[in-house]
Amino acid sequence: MEFAELLNQLLIDLQSIFRKKNKELSVSFSQVIVISSIPNDGINMSLLSHRIGVDNSTLTRLIDILIKNNYVIKIKNPKDKRSAIVSLTKDGRAILKKIESNIDSFSEKIYNNFPIEDKIKIKDTLGALHWNISKYKLSE
Repeated sequence: MEFAELLNQLLIDLQSIFRKKNKELSVSFSQVIVISSIPNDGINMSLLSHRIGVDNSTLTRLIDILIKNNYVIKIKNPKDKRSAIVSLTKDGRAILKKIESNIDSFSEKIYNNFPIEDKIKIKDTLGALHWNISKYKLSE
């Protein structure tokens, strides 16, 4: 299988597992991505839009639903009144904790299927892959 095919299949498989393991949560896959991408100290809407790769109007719709469900709050940016900062609420942090716990659980099961001698190589390779993907995103 070629590299592009492997990346595509990996993306499909990870999304499938991610959806199945988080289906008991009251949020969509897109909302999970947003919640998981908001740092503890909040984030500017434009930066969040860029981080998750959606346009501002799509992000606004997602954020409006999350606000309605009391998972996030949106306040005017004190440094720039034209922009808004999005932060997780107490309920948002609680659902993020569940998401992270689910990820930890299934990723540990996957990782533990590898022989001990391969585990360091796999971590190093995934780290390098993430680094290169991050560089690619910045160059666009």
